[in-house]
Amino acid sequence: MNSQPHWRSFAPLTGTADRHAPPYERLAELNADLKEAKARIRQVLEAVADKYDISAKDVSYAIDGYADDMLSDLVFGIQRDLENEAETEAPLRPLSP
Repeated sequence: MNSQPHWRSFAPLTGTADRHAPPYERLAELNADLKEAKARIRQVLEAVADKYDISAKDVSYAIDGYADDMLSDLVFGIQRDLENEAETEAPLRPLSP
């Protein structure tokens, strides 16, 4: 029995953040990267679950209860800043009658 895990390796997230892109584009890219990170975490947890007969429901609880919060905590500051910048740069819309 080999005690070393045989995890598949993941490619880096595509591209680099363009710091000169408009904030709404950077925010969209951040949100896409968060979805990708969550999917990768799910793959790892599913591999562990398969190996040890852990239910899919428990994997979903781990993702929904912990991974979402962990990722949100990780990007909270930059996400808030980008949201504020995007809101500031958004053109004003006329008030509806």
